[in-house]
This record gives sequence, C-alpha cells and structure tokens, in this order.
Amino acid sequence: MKKEYIVLKETTLTNNCPECYATDGMVLSFKQEKQKSKFWIRTKKNVLESIVCGKCENTIYPGQWTTDIERVYDYHKKTIDSKPASLKFTGLFYGLLLFVLVIVGLGYLYLYHPDLLGVTTLV
Repeated sequence: MKKEYIVLKETTLTNNCPECYATDGMVLSFKQEKQKSKFWIRTKKNVLESIVCGKCENTIYPGQWTTDIERVYDYHKKTIDSKPASLKFTGLFYGLLLFVLVIVGLGYLYLYHPDLLGVTTLV
C-alpha cells in the first residue's frame, strides 16, 4: 500500500527558531494521509502537523515551541479545512467484483437451472 500526503496548508513563520534563532525559514505544514492500493483509495481523518526550520534543517518539536510559536500554530490550525475520511474503490475492484458475480451466477444456473444454459443432464 502506497502512502501519500495531501498538503492542506503550508506557511512560512517569522518567529525565531529555538535552535538557530533565525527569523526566516521556519515552515509550518498540515498534511493529511492518503493510502492507495490497487483496489481502493482511503483518506484518513487525522492531520499531521510539523514545523521545520529551513536554515538549520531541524524539526521543531512541541516541547521546543515558544509561546509565540504556539499562538501562531493555534491560529493556523483553526484556518485549515481537512478533508473528510473517505474510502473510494477503483475500477479494478469493480471489474473483479463483476467477474465474481458473473461466475457465481453462472454456477447457480448450472446447478439449479441447467436447461436455461442448454446443458443436458445424464440422469
């Protein structure tokens, strides 16, 4: 199963980085997980958020956040519109389902109504 992420929002912060103290380069991103397989596409409900500094290339974890970063994070979290959790089936799934239903239907006709298929019984 292949995982992809839908970027809901990505914004540059002007707060000081707790690691290198740079005022530019921190990026706050909100992403939603999407799983793809041959039979379905599933969008998960949970939203993954991260803050990464572009200058020192460190991930800023919530324990390192200052009160200013928390305020900006809370503001941007309110503005995102996450997609609802969903499950969509692919064409391969529907084709395989149709194939199985046809085989089951033909098996039923062969066992219980062989005269409709033109099959003669030996009994």
